[in-house]
Amino acid sequence: MSVIAHRKSAEISAAAGQADRAAVASPVSATVSFLRNAIGSGISLLMRVAEVIAEARLHKAAIEAELYQNRYRHSSKNDDDLPIVG
Repeated sequence: MSVIAHRKSAEISAAAGQADRAAVASPVSATVSFLRNAIGSGISLLMRVAEVIAEARLHKAAIEAELYQNRYRHSSKNDDDLPIVG
């Protein structure tokens, strides 16, 4: 009888050990999944920003080509360094 009781207690302790590992594995997998999604979202955001900047440059070049027939480049002028005439 003691062998049967010992075998049952060993099975119970083994099952408890597996439950502990499963409980630890769940937060780890959730954390890894969260980080994977966050990194993927960040990369897609950076790619979208790069596309928007490239599109803005393309539009600027097209406007310059249309207005100036590629002879001039448009640049905004900063007049902050000019003296104030009173």
